[in-house]
Amino acid sequence: MFSARSLFSMLELCLTFLFSFVIWSVRSVVSVDRIRFVRGHLERREDVLSPGSASSPPAGVEDSQAVRQFVGEYLRVDGVFLLRMIAHNTSGVAVADITLALWNAWYERRSTSKDLEAGSMLTARRRLPAVE
Repeated sequence: MFSARSLFSMLELCLTFLFSFVIWSVRSVVSVDRIRFVRGHLERREDVLSPGSASSPPAGVEDSQAVRQFVGEYLRVDGVFLLRMIAHNTSGVAVADITLALWNAWYERRSTSKDLEAGSMLTARRRLPAVE
């Protein structure tokens, strides 16, 4: 019914699928790899725009806690997976552009909410009655 050659081809296809599935699963589960992937694209973006110059990465990228929060709370596993799929099917410049746009939107929103929290703390302190 099946020749040895076709069985070998099917086995090869199954093994390739399993290997690819394991690699993608590990990359999706391991948070260090997700953080490294995103940070690499954020830092690489500046190099793409101006090769040879000593430009700095986008604001906040040097703060590892901010990058962890960006990846863990904003992008999450599915967002990094989508970025990986885009990177696999397009150029690094496209992924760097998308990652930078997401980072800037998140960073601005984060900064604004921190400013609002700080302002509300100041006004809350002013509203407290004076103790005599």
